[in-house]
Amino acid sequence: MLIVDDEPFIVSGLYEFMMLGSGLELDVYKAYSADEAIDWLQRTKMDIVITDIQMPGMSGLQLLTLIKERWPHCKVILLTGYNAFEYVYEAIRHDGVRYLLKTEGHDAILELVRAAISEIEEARQTADLIETANRQMQLALPVLQKDMLYGLLRGERLPAERRSRRFRQLNFPLQAERDVRLMLARLEYSGEAADGDNRDENAFRVNLAINRYIGVKYEKAFLIGEDGTLVWLLQRAASLEEDMNGDSESYQLKGNLELVLEMCEEMTGMSVHFLLDDRRVAWDEAADRLAALRKEIFSLPAVGGKGSIAGYTNGSSPMPKAQAHDAALLQVKKLDLLGSYLETGQKREFSDLLEEMRHSAERAIAADLPQAALGIYYPLSLMLFAHVHGWKMEEQLHALQEPDLRIAYNPALAPDRAGEVFSRIAELLFEWRRNEQDNRVNSVILSLQSYVRDHLEQDLSLVRLAEVSRLNPSYLSRLFKKVTGINLNAYIQETRLGKAAELLRESEYKIYEISKMSGYDYPPYFTKIFRKSLGMSPQQYRDFHAGNLPGTGARA
Repeated sequence: MLIVDDEPFIVSGLYEFMMLGSGLELDVYKAYSADEAIDWLQRTKMDIVITDIQMPGMSGLQLLTLIKERWPHCKVILLTGYNAFEYVYEAIRHDGVRYLLKTEGHDAILELVRAAISEIEEARQTADLIETANRQMQLALPVLQKDMLYGLLRGERLPAERRSRRFRQLNFPLQAERDVRLMLARLEYSGEAADGDNRDENAFRVNLAINRYIGVKYEKAFLIGEDGTLVWLLQRAASLEEDMNGDSESYQLKGNLELVLEMCEEMTGMSVHFLLDDRRVAWDEAADRLAALRKEIFSLPAVGGKGSIAGYTNGSSPMPKAQAHDAALLQVKKLDLLGSYLETGQKREFSDLLEEMRHSAERAIAADLPQAALGIYYPLSLMLFAHVHGWKMEEQLHALQEPDLRIAYNPALAPDRAGEVFSRIAELLFEWRRNEQDNRVNSVILSLQSYVRDHLEQDLSLVRLAEVSRLNPSYLSRLFKKVTGINLNAYIQETRLGKAAELLRESEYKIYEISKMSGYDYPPYFTKIFRKSLGMSPQQYRDFHAGNLPGTGARA
């Protein structure tokens, strides 16, 4: 809220009432002219402005026009000592503007302020805003769905509950609770099509053919992989789920793919090679399964220059060595993502992905492929220790026992225990990060309190303090209250009154000088707020303490 009036006593009185007597938690600012108000409006967004109409230079109505140009949703309360019709008429032409006589008092102003706050809060939940947000969400859904799908197929692991929630939020066409069947396609070009200019267009043509011949009986998601392969994830329609067993379903899918091949050759003249996974997999297995399918599809030969259809039956438990090796290699590609989670403090995402990498390494060890497991653990060791050294937390590693520290540096000493050791190091890293963040927050608050104490006679508005601390004003206000337990404005008021009381007890400054030194530009306002807070006037306070402090004067 911004209070604007060329009469300091009115500004101070309204400021005091809004800060201390209104019962509202507001960040309140003062301006003694329209020019000063414009400066505030250029520095921060105002929700409510209370302004006098009759001011030297620029009138309140002229200021109103500028407010509405810069902050169209700002609520404005115009105050005047005159019941002039032309002012009322000019004011009511603007949305969110109220008109009030100064003689109606603070309670009437408070009533209008509360009404303005209610309108602001209601506006945030209006049907128009919700409709706009929903419309924007619908436009963004395909991109968000694709991003989530790419993440899942890169191996980003989500707990089942979170995955189900994400699927519902993004209106994803597949069900998180059911297994999924993968199907890949590779496009083979020849002649004029070999330049690849129309590859994306042809990929979507293939998907249209899939929709025509398979879409009736399957829910599916489609994407184009980074290597140019086309990837579908399929779930049989729930109403048809019990129609046939797995083998019958695969035969039917392959029969429909023959129709797709014919349609693609007619539309584009290109060859398409399909690879269909003969079994369904859980979502957590989809990334590893896709890696194996991708490797296989590039070995499918053309049949007489035409496309081909093949099934993929490999991958029954226990995992074959080749697949275990490929799955381990896939995990190494996720190290950048793991490091990003660590750098940004996303502990849950980091823990989920680290657990997945450990699981892959343990499967490689079970398949008698310790080198594949070490292919995960050595890069993981380098990444974690890079953060240890970068964050200068070598001392914290003393929490590890010496044998575990040796394993962390050289996982080959005990590959079966390396994953557990790395999880412990990760815990230490996140614990250190949390402590450092707490220390930085405390340092910011202590620095801010010191600035307030050293600059009591200067501008201590929330906007100015935000500039000093390089934080957003709203965030700074919430952070200060969270750390200290009191409102920032209340702290400033207490500090100013504490300084004034100290000067009254221990100095010979005049009271108007103490008012200025404590940050109160208007001495009558200082006297009023001092009396309200301490139960006596500044002079009475000085007289009361004079006998206890020999040698101090008491000049008013």
